[in-house]
Amino acid sequence: MLHDFYRESEELFTGKLKASRKNDRSYSAFRFFLILMAAFAGYLYLSEDWSGFLYIALAFVVAFVAVLFRHLKLRKHITDLKNYIRINQNEQHYLNGDLSAFDGGPEWVKGEHLFSNDLDLFGNHSLFQHINRTVTLGGKMKLANELLGEKSENIPAKQEAVKELTPDVDWRQGFMVAASDIEENPYLKPTLENWLSKESTKSKIAKPLLLYPLAVVGIGLLINWLIAPTLQHFNWFSYAFGLNLFLVFSQYKFIKKEYDKLNKISKSLTLYSQLLQHIENREFKSAELQKLKQRLESSSEKASAVLGQLSKLLDGFDQMSNVVALFFTNGLYHYHLHVLNGLYNWKKNHGNAVYEWLDAVAEFDQIVSKANYAYNHPDFTYPIVSSEKGFSAKELGHPMIDSAKRVNNDLDFEDYRYAVLTGSNMSGKSTFLRSIGVNLVLMKAGLPVCASQMSAYPFTLLSSMKVVDSLDKDESYFQAEVIRLKRIQNVLNEDHPCLVLLDEILRGTNSEDKRNGTRLYMEKIAGNNAIGVIATHDIDIADLAQKQSGVFKALYFESKVKDGELLFDYKLREGICTTPNATDLMRAQGII
Repeated sequence: MLHDFYRESEELFTGKLKASRKNDRSYSAFRFFLILMAAFAGYLYLSEDWSGFLYIALAFVVAFVAVLFRHLKLRKHITDLKNYIRINQNEQHYLNGDLSAFDGGPEWVKGEHLFSNDLDLFGNHSLFQHINRTVTLGGKMKLANELLGEKSENIPAKQEAVKELTPDVDWRQGFMVAASDIEENPYLKPTLENWLSKESTKSKIAKPLLLYPLAVVGIGLLINWLIAPTLQHFNWFSYAFGLNLFLVFSQYKFIKKEYDKLNKISKSLTLYSQLLQHIENREFKSAELQKLKQRLESSSEKASAVLGQLSKLLDGFDQMSNVVALFFTNGLYHYHLHVLNGLYNWKKNHGNAVYEWLDAVAEFDQIVSKANYAYNHPDFTYPIVSSEKGFSAKELGHPMIDSAKRVNNDLDFEDYRYAVLTGSNMSGKSTFLRSIGVNLVLMKAGLPVCASQMSAYPFTLLSSMKVVDSLDKDESYFQAEVIRLKRIQNVLNEDHPCLVLLDEILRGTNSEDKRNGTRLYMEKIAGNNAIGVIATHDIDIADLAQKQSGVFKALYFESKVKDGELLFDYKLREGICTTPNATDLMRAQGII
């Protein structure tokens, strides 16, 4: 069904694109006709010496400018249609298992984090890559922080925000399209902070009361010369023109100072202005989204318009590289001094609000990504956030495994706190641990989970599953794992409610030492404010379930050999696995 929706949307936008391209060719031909007629009328004016031809030429020029603006608007529409097509194509690829179009956030792949690397939250084929559709750097960072679990409050409010935007595909894709053609300058926020935090040394000449009269005089003398083109009238105009240029260039140090502070962020401001406008044009029902939109209403003017003003002012500074524009506009009406004064006023009137606007856009951005993920997984359910320290799930599965291959299991910590999970190699132990962890991450981010039902407390998540050694730190694998277990113990000692996921710990030592160390560590953490699952191959450790039945429970996965082939059903069972399969696996692969 989702494949059909995205394919039909792509076909719809492709049809609109074909029609728009046809109009584009018509506009191009019409523009050529208008400029040709203007040139012809100008030629007749020069050859026939009849002033009527001059007005006809001017009329064609005015018509050309009007058509040009409409044509540019059409070109923008064509670009938007291309982006809509790309978005729907990418989502089709995603549903087919191709995530290459989306950023996996490799910069957050950090082995020392207490669960993100174990759960594949970042990098290729990561949870972040499944969810991430952000279009701003701030939105990307907020989404990453949501998955890292730094904040877990207001989960029901997050869920309501995601639920509201999930069915509104048009608005969500419009949000993404609004930022598709502009690459955000990574130094946007530092640049603004530097400019806003420092008091500007203001030019004393950049005052409207002085500049406007001088501009009126200069333009008046230009019109006077055009009406009566005498040498004297030209000299009067040239004196005024020269004076205006002198005033502008005498203030060059002030202009250059402000320009250097704000260089190369104009397009990024345009990006945020477009996103703000898209947000302003929609009414929201959920409390979270209403609160976010209210953050944009700190001014009597719309935030999008105010940010657009700053972008246009900076575009004016960019004309400093255009010698003709620099010379002409400043000679007539002190263009860059007006821009400078506009920046002073903008900073004074709106400087305190801009951070709030950018942050609100980033929040909307990450919620749009979440809603897109929820839309792509209609079979997932929203979990109940429990105030009791427990975890219960029906048909819990790994959200990054294709539904056709995924095997789901039930889990409930009702009468125990730690599950001791045994099973043969490749039977599904590690995947099951990750299923628990990833779904808890999804819940804390306000997202639906891969389960038919789930109720859980928003635990602090701790894991030790994919510990790696470090040559830079001169750490062996075993040493790195011991350090990880120590860090987990330190967090547990702080008495926060935690969920602990351990996969075959202490693999870097001999069997007897590993068995004793694992047993002692489990008995140690049994006294903390936590629940968890510990996967192990050592069935002797599972005996803890008999000795401390109120604390530990034995669960297992099994494998079977049928006709020389090793088979797995990945179904969770109560009890202890007594069928190791390393020899069977090697035999099935023809190794022995």
